[in-house]
Amino acid sequence: MHFNTLEELKTRVMPALKIKEEYYMRKNKDYTVDDIWFYLTLKKWKKSKNLTLNEIVNDILKLEDDDLTIDK
Repeated sequence: MHFNTLEELKTRVMPALKIKEEYYMRKNKDYTVDDIWFYLTLKKWKKSKNLTLNEIVNDILKLEDDDLTIDK
């Protein structure tokens, strides 16, 4: 599957991003979809090439609290 822009990809994986945002809300963490997306696109995937949709969703769902606290 090919995406022309990061926004197209973000739209496609939005359900996983929302699940992760809700997870953080239940833990009283103030991380939004945009925080999660920012971290993944600018930190975790910065040097990655040809990630599959499966790998992207997996990265979203397996994201740890400590990964995001560095940027907050």
